Amino acid sequence: MPIVAASSKVAQDQAIRIADTDAEMVEWRADYLAEQPKIARGVRITQLPEADRIVALASILRVLVAPKPLIFTWRTVAEGGDGSPLGDANYEAVTQAVIRAHAASIVDVEVRHPASLRLIAAAHDYKVPVIGSWHDVVGTPSEDAIIRTLALIEEAQVDVVKVAVTARRDADVTTLMNATAERVDDAKVPLITMAMGERGLVSRVLGHIFGSSATFATVGESSAPGQPELAELRRMWEMAE
Repeated sequence: MPIVAASSKVAQDQAIRIADTDAEMVEWRADYLAEQPKIARGVRITQLPEADRIVALASILRVLVAPKPLIFTWRTVAEGGDGSPLGDANYEAVTQAVIRAHAASIVDVEVRHPASLRLIAAAHDYKVPVIGSWHDVVGTPSEDAIIRTLALIEEAQVDVVKVAVTARRDADVTTLMNATAERVDDAKVPLITMAMGERGLVSRVLGHIFGSSATFATVGESSAPGQPELAELRRMWEMAE
């Protein structure tokens, strides 16, 4: 479940609310933060450097959602991010700081970012698992192209491979799920795949049948188009049994 908040307080309130759900993992989308973190559960962090402020808030969110693992994600604008006030130029510095501080259980690294290999290496050095992600916010590549992308991301030595595409038509969802099913038998790490957009809902509900290891649901604001509400997702799974 994503934490999608413009302020530190709302982020912490969402973390507390999510902690009480039966979600199994939590993702903090730090790029949605519209302010510099100021006060975090009574800890004053206004005088810290910008990256350290993000680290401080991530550390607090990790405690609030425990024992659920916290994924730290800073999605850049190029891959659908909301646009952090720190600017995407600070993507590497902030993610490095989170890794070194062990402020999150897992970090998301965009594999197309110029700093991706350095970030993956740093995560390995600090024994922080990495989700190697790739998002197509325009459309859906061919089935063969998705399979190649899944394989190439794995070659970057990540712990989990994630690919998200944008479904413009129903056939795009079929393309994604067929590609996932084709790749999963050869993959040596877990795959997470999904089609964004309202047409992609079926990939979020039934993706596990085709080999996707996780999906996203919400109890509030979504972090990507097409995410179902948690209770709705549970109902749909019960109906499919």
